[in-house]
Amino acid sequence: MLTPDERRFRDEVATLLRRPEVTAECATLADTPGKDEHPVRTYRLLGTHGMLAPDWPRRYGGLDGPVTYQAILQEELARHDVPDTVFINAIKNAGALLMLAADADQKARYLPPLAAGTATMVLLYSEPEAGSDLASLRTRADRVDGGWQLTGVKCPSVKTPLAAHGIVAARTTESGRPEAGITLFIVRIRDESVRVRLLATLNPEPFYEVTFDGTFVAEDDVLGPVDGGWFMLSAGLAIERTGLDYNAKARRWLDVAEERIRAVAPGRAELTDRLVDLRTQAAAGRLLAWRLLERQIEGDLSAEEAAMSKWFNAELGAKVARLCLEVDGTYAVLERGEPDAARAGMVAAMLSEAPGLRLSAGTSEVMLHIVASGLGLGAAS
Repeated sequence: MLTPDERRFRDEVATLLRRPEVTAECATLADTPGKDEHPVRTYRLLGTHGMLAPDWPRRYGGLDGPVTYQAILQEELARHDVPDTVFINAIKNAGALLMLAADADQKARYLPPLAAGTATMVLLYSEPEAGSDLASLRTRADRVDGGWQLTGVKCPSVKTPLAAHGIVAARTTESGRPEAGITLFIVRIRDESVRVRLLATLNPEPFYEVTFDGTFVAEDDVLGPVDGGWFMLSAGLAIERTGLDYNAKARRWLDVAEERIRAVAPGRAELTDRLVDLRTQAAAGRLLAWRLLERQIEGDLSAEEAAMSKWFNAELGAKVARLCLEVDGTYAVLERGEPDAARAGMVAAMLSEAPGLRLSAGTSEVMLHIVASGLGLGAAS
């Protein structure tokens, strides 16, 4: 599937991620799951080599590579057990929006620190009452002298305290169609009018609620046209939903499932059969996700196809987690550091993370609705 140049890039990334300092940093993070951190030194190492955002232009810290470089990096991060939440937030999602909608000055200000791994960024779309229905968002942005004033609440978000900035979707017009009155803003998370509150959840990564209490945003931090945010949101979400990261994670988990079957259930043919079936599904999911990359390059990425890939690969991850639970039984829920924990707690971490795959970037139910609507079945129950 990969060209010789893409294989060379993959090998270079893998060589960096096999360095002892990378392995040690990721192991330390795994040993302290309660701390909301990420592998800063590893990200900066990748950034130094232009590999954290390899498909970005060199002037912004990338390698001028094809978008397939980003897909290869995602797969290698998963294969080497490098936490990827900040990469997905800052590079894959926020970076894609900045590339799509930012003006030249905004790109010059915000992209190089992200590509270098010295700054991170989060997307703040979802709200307590709106959830995945972004047309129903209630966070407001009102015009004031020199810019805008934001008021509202966003949740949930992850890695928020680590981020310097967030891209916030807010309502700027009430009249007309709800989709037509949304604008995107780049907001400083550490502003005194921004409150970040930890939420009590079962998610393995802490969730946060972000409250804007009259937060000022200068005119030059409006991202794209006023009232034109819906188009950018739709395009950005389609890129976010290609399913590459979900598929990479599911295939890494399948490696763990195979190890566990060999270790504790080598004689259970039904488990081996399910493993083979899931391997086949993972191969199909990878082809689907990579095909969407080609569509993205061609400028023909549809929301329906992206939703299909996101749904398929997120559900695949959940199936793999269930297989590991069946293999290890009660040992599967023992966390890292507990005696007899399956795969040193990696299975427990997998079980905790799997439900979130079906929720992030839009729930599985929303993905199915998007696909159904594209087939003309949107009114069906």
